[in-house]
Amino acid sequence: METQNSSRCCKNLFIAVALITFFSAIFYMYYEPSVNWLNCPAVPKHEVCGNICINALKMPDQIQLVNNTCIVNFTSVRHQLTQTEAPSSQGDDLDTILLIWMFPFGQPFDLGLCSSMYDIHGCHLTADKSQFNRAHGVFFHHGDINGDLSNMPKLPRPPFQKWVWINMESPSNSGQRSNLNNLFNLTATYRQDSDIMVPYGRMSVESGGKKHEKIPHKNKLVCWIVSNWNSNYERSKYYAELKEHISIETYGNHFNRRISDQHYSDVVSSCKFYLSFENSIHKDYITEKLYNPLSLGTVPVVLGPPRKNYEEFIPGSAFIHVHDFNSPKELAEHLKLLDQNDDLYRQYFTWREHLVESRSFFGLEHACRACDHIRRNKNYRVVNDLNSWYWG
Repeated sequence: METQNSSRCCKNLFIAVALITFFSAIFYMYYEPSVNWLNCPAVPKHEVCGNICINALKMPDQIQLVNNTCIVNFTSVRHQLTQTEAPSSQGDDLDTILLIWMFPFGQPFDLGLCSSMYDIHGCHLTADKSQFNRAHGVFFHHGDINGDLSNMPKLPRPPFQKWVWINMESPSNSGQRSNLNNLFNLTATYRQDSDIMVPYGRMSVESGGKKHEKIPHKNKLVCWIVSNWNSNYERSKYYAELKEHISIETYGNHFNRRISDQHYSDVVSSCKFYLSFENSIHKDYITEKLYNPLSLGTVPVVLGPPRKNYEEFIPGSAFIHVHDFNSPKELAEHLKLLDQNDDLYRQYFTWREHLVESRSFFGLEHACRACDHIRRNKNYRVVNDLNSWYWG
């Protein structure tokens, strides 16, 4: 009896399931909902749903849900999604955006060279100030900031945004202002303790070296080019005494012998020694006055920070420091000795066997490296006392 009842129940259950399945099939064949579970608009067969479903596809763990409800042609959805996320004229949304608020000294530079010049990728430089709220960083050059900050952004700074302070002048040649404290997040200068350090030049190892590069022909002993003259500068005082003991070919506005950019290389490369005298003496302040003669095959005679500081950037055998001698007269005697001994003179070029010199591109390199720093470092930081750090 129990066996018969059980068989009858199973038979009835099977019939019920079959009926439900049949009517469900009829229902889905003839009924087309106007709204689905994701509120996507109705679409023709073999097409894709609208922006709501595409947005759902962008969300984590939602792909299967979208597939089950409103995607008929998955390939076309991926194509549509790709088109909606294509890079715009303002740069790819995945790029770190650095806004150049002011070009240094008003001199624009090419904004598209970070990848080719410095192998920096994922950065987008722009000078379009309408991008302020989107920019991850904003670039400000100290020398172009108005004293009353009237040319700074008027909109509130977004919380994620970094303001980068750029300066390549020494503290002696930069105006100090108290209203710059607590304004910037990052610093980009020639100094090694900057967040983004960009020296005036670099030396790096080059594969194969430059062992057989010829030293240019020399027809002058000591040369100096100077236009910014101040009799109180240390370099002016040293020159005044040095010239009493050795002949120095002088050029520049101060000596009424201005030379053009086209003739600069010819003049410097024709000198055995060049006076690479800085206009002010500060740690790490080692400018193009050193790197230009090095690249042109001339031995620089430096006056600036101590020798030890120079040797943090270039080999000690590549230059002559005025502090190596007790007086300008002793320096003059040493230069005359090298002039008479070619083997001793050529020892100052041995660095060329393994190293190559390069100079920074002011503005462009700072912007590229600042953008790359922001892309790699998401931590919060603020420069509370810029004045004490830079001028203290």
